[in-house]
Amino acid sequence: MINKIAVAMTAIIFMIIALLMWAAFHYYGKSVSITDQLTTAVQQKNEAEFVTSSQALAVNTFNTIAGATLNDQKNNKAASQAQQVIIQTVLQKEPCAVVNIPSAAADSLLTHYNAIRSDSGNANSGKSASTVPAVSASK
Repeated sequence: MINKIAVAMTAIIFMIIALLMWAAFHYYGKSVSITDQLTTAVQQKNEAEFVTSSQALAVNTFNTIAGATLNDQKNNKAASQAQQVIIQTVLQKEPCAVVNIPSAAADSLLTHYNAIRSDSGNANSGKSASTVPAVSASK
């Protein structure tokens, strides 16, 4: 009878040990899985932060360039209006018949064009930033 009790107790102890080992491996596997998921989530968060900061930098750069472009456009428009006034003043002195453009107006316009072209910084890399050759107004 004692052997049967000892065998039963040994079997119960082995079953308890087996149950504890199963529980330990089961929860260890879940712990490893959750750790992997956490690592993946942290990497995705870091990538999202990088993309967001890159986009913010690109937007700020664009806004800076746009602001500078608007300032240049305003300056060019103001200079153009001054040139228009000069040309209109020169043309008002000329008769309305078909005549060549006065050299003063043509030279002033050419100088203004070359100044704007040289200030553009050659924005289009496919085109040359050379100035227009001077052409005599009277032929």
